[in-house]
Amino acid sequence: TLTEQAAAKILIVDDHQMFREGIRRRLDEEAGVEIVGEAASGKEALELVESLNPSIVLMDIRMPEMSGIEAARVMRRRWPDLKIVLLTGYDFDQYVRAAARAGIQGYLLKDSPQEALVDAIREVINGGTVLSPHIASKVIQSFAEAPAARERQSSELTLREIEILEMLYQGMRNADIAGKLNISPRTVEAHVGNIISKLGALSGPTRS
Repeated sequence: TLTEQAAAKILIVDDHQMFREGIRRRLDEEAGVEIVGEAASGKEALELVESLNPSIVLMDIRMPEMSGIEAARVMRRRWPDLKIVLLTGYDFDQYVRAAARAGIQGYLLKDSPQEALVDAIREVINGGTVLSPHIASKVIQSFAEAPAARERQSSELTLREIEILEMLYQGMRNADIAGKLNISPRTVEAHVGNIISKLGALSGPTRS
């Protein structure tokens, strides 16, 4: 089960009803999770966050009217404690960087196994940050391609962060990484959060 604590209240946001239903069916099997609502657009999601007060939003990126990234930016401003996990079929560099700048807690591809989604929610509930292996590879590429030394000074990864990023790329979970490196899971989570923050810094605060 995900947690023995109070149930995590989850809002599912995707413009494809079948995808929402698939996630709902899987998460309904988990103790410690309550699906409080579904939305088909970013604008609808903002209204439901206001009225339903979820603790976690699972949200697609490409949606009509308002993208998931734009909605995530608004949510982070209005509800800074809200946790956001972006689900997408796309791993384009611009999406990855824009998502990092939006301050999200997780980025998973839609073709990830359902168990990976459950593991991601578990990590986020416990204060962690999650990157799928494919996204970790994009992050590695983004840092490798940072164009100017001046830009890299504030966003350079530490050796430990590079080590953790490579383990994420290999598909290891935060808890597994903590055990292998003999550090606490909280320390791993802090490093992953730093990686995402530094990724967002690569492109500055511009909108995308």
